Amino acid sequence: MNDRSKASPALWASAFVIGALVLSQSGRMVGSTARAEMVSQTGAYTVLTVDGGTNNVLVILDKRSEELFVYNANSQSTVQLETRLPLPKLFTDARQKAKGN
Repeated sequence: MNDRSKASPALWASAFVIGALVLSQSGRMVGSTARAEMVSQTGAYTVLTVDGGTNNVLVILDKRSEELFVYNANSQSTVQLETRLPLPKLFTDARQKAKGN
């Protein structure tokens, strides 16, 4: 048996495994809905949605400006900025609170 015929079953087996993984992952995407507690990242921005009870909360982390923006999504069409937090100050305040200051 030459090297090519020995590798052929292994290649076919790996192709079937990869195909099964692709099918199982694509099944998750079909019919998925946007819901709270989802995270997405692109470039310098990370976006997180959180269930706020009656409203959804949208949190955006801007890595370039080191700021955290918190928006309140009242309905399907209204999004309002609730607060803008500089991350260095947020962490400094958290450290001080943890120390009991």
